[in-house]
Amino acid sequence: MRKSDILLLASVTALLVYLMLSILVPNLTSPIGMIYDWLLDVSLMLGYLGDFLVSFLGNATVLFPFPYMGITFILGGLADEITDQFLFDPYLIGLLAGLGAVLGEMTGYLIGYGGGHLIDARQRTAFGEYVKRHPRATPVVLWVLAATPIPDDMFIVPLGAAKYPWWKVMIPQFIGKTMFMTTIAWSGRFGLGIVGMLIGSADPTGVLSRVIEVASVLLIVFAIYALVRIDWSALVSSRENFGEAPIE
Repeated sequence: MRKSDILLLASVTALLVYLMLSILVPNLTSPIGMIYDWLLDVSLMLGYLGDFLVSFLGNATVLFPFPYMGITFILGGLADEITDQFLFDPYLIGLLAGLGAVLGEMTGYLIGYGGGHLIDARQRTAFGEYVKRHPRATPVVLWVLAATPIPDDMFIVPLGAAKYPWWKVMIPQFIGKTMFMTTIAWSGRFGLGIVGMLIGSADPTGVLSRVIEVASVLLIVFAIYALVRIDWSALVSSRENFGEAPIE
């Protein structure tokens, strides 16, 4: 059994055990509820600095969907109770969150760079070759992943393992993350009140909440597993057989 298969089996088993415990012990504290409360406290105490730090931590937690976007959303909509004036600039919030996010994502790159030996050598070499043959596509993919909620680690970790230049990862990631987080900040300005009412009335220990929580983690785990298990060497060979020229 491959190392990736063992990691997948261990991850799925741990998540299923957590889900079963959540069902059998209804009063088990929900991580989502705890983190949401913590985000509110950080928003009020640290402001812009909290936005940067949480975005960094949220993207530095490989394989764990830490809700770092929550604090950007909250800060975007926070207003003074007396004057009713908004407290933070959404553009500055987005910029700082984007910077923190891209620095956090680079931890995944470093994990791949230093721990590439955990990935099959043939796969690692073939992935690097595939990236070299598509120099224009790679930055576009990095930007799309950064500008959407799609997990970045499933692509950035293998790039680190393939020794792809770090600055070529950071630039499109920073642009995409800043655009995305600025959008989140402006969404908070217009929708924080509505979301606050929905979350406040929801039961954080409900079975549905736990199922959604576990399903989100499983989605990330399977996405990374699928990327690692793709036979890149076969893909490169098949394109060579069809006479595909590298994109320049």
